[in-house]
Amino acid sequence: GSFKKAQRLLKRFHRLTSDDALIIAECLDPCDTTDRRHRRYHRRNRARGRMAGQLRLRVRYKDAATPWFDYLFVSQGEMGTIVNGAGWRISKVFKGEGPIYVAIIEKA
Repeated sequence: GSFKKAQRLLKRFHRLTSDDALIIAECLDPCDTTDRRHRRYHRRNRARGRMAGQLRLRVRYKDAATPWFDYLFVSQGEMGTIVNGAGWRISKVFKGEGPIYVAIIEKA
């Protein structure tokens, strides 16, 4: 949901897992876009002290809806900063089509 929440979760995973634990994370780089609407959204987020790829959303189905929540997409650099501060490191990245990538994350 946010930088702090992501780091807090990764620190918890670090405490709960074995020394050879791995995380396989798929993500979408929000900055890998040429869409002006996306770039405008990123600027607005940054102006509000949020990360560029931090989305505020809820899920609806017919008459039911979840509470609003934050969902976070990060660039590879941002992911590196988040994981490094939580005792992890990115060991490998696989680039997918467009802005999608997969990171293999291991304990530092």
